[in-house]
Amino acid sequence: MTQNRKNRMISLRLSEEEYAVLHAQYPNHGARNVSDPARLALQRVIAEPPASQAGVVAKVYELDHRMNVVEAELARLLEREKVMA
Repeated sequence: MTQNRKNRMISLRLSEEEYAVLHAQYPNHGARNVSDPARLALQRVIAEPPASQAGVVAKVYELDHRMNVVEAELARLLEREKVMA
C-alpha cells in the first residue's frame, strides 16, 4: 500500500450558495474537482504549525495596555478641559 492512496473519507456540508461558488471557482485554483480545495486546505493545516497562542495572548495584552494608556490620557484631557471651563 502506498502512502498516496486515499482510503479515508470525511464529510463536509455546504450551503447551496457555498457549493455553487466552490463549483464555479475550483478550476481557478488548480483543483481537479470540488473535493481538491478542501484536501489542499487540510494539507496546509497539517503542514503548517498553528499560530503561536502565546503570541496572540501577548498581542492582546499589548493592545489592552495601549487602550488603558489612551483611556487615561482621555480622562486627563477631559479633567483639564473641566478646569479650564
